[in-house]
Amino acid sequence: MKEGIIILGHGSRREDANDEIREITRKLQAKNPQGKYQVAFLEFGNPSLVEAIESLLEENVHKVIIMPMFLTVGNHMHRDIPGKLLRLKTTYPDVKFVFAKHLGPDYRIVEIAEDRIKEAEELM
Repeated sequence: MKEGIIILGHGSRREDANDEIREITRKLQAKNPQGKYQVAFLEFGNPSLVEAIESLLEENVHKVIIMPMFLTVGNHMHRDIPGKLLRLKTTYPDVKFVFAKHLGPDYRIVEIAEDRIKEAEELM
């Protein structure tokens, strides 16, 4: 079963913010050149989640992992994304959709925060 991975960002009216999600997607693709990665945005960016999925389906993908680049579990994680996934599962019943866990309070995020704090302290 051919698999595709969508890196889902919130999306922003600021294109430089969207470019950061695109850069993360490029770096993930570089680490796994055989994988099929696609960037998507929930709001204010292109492609949308549906457009990204349609792009993967054109490449005969039958399993789609959606990796939300969200730190917390707000309304998008609890309501909006699951609602979109339900509609997608109905529209594409032969495709398996898997929703990965958000980034959350993972110790690696804590380590990054520590690094950023140290960097800021060096500027004082």
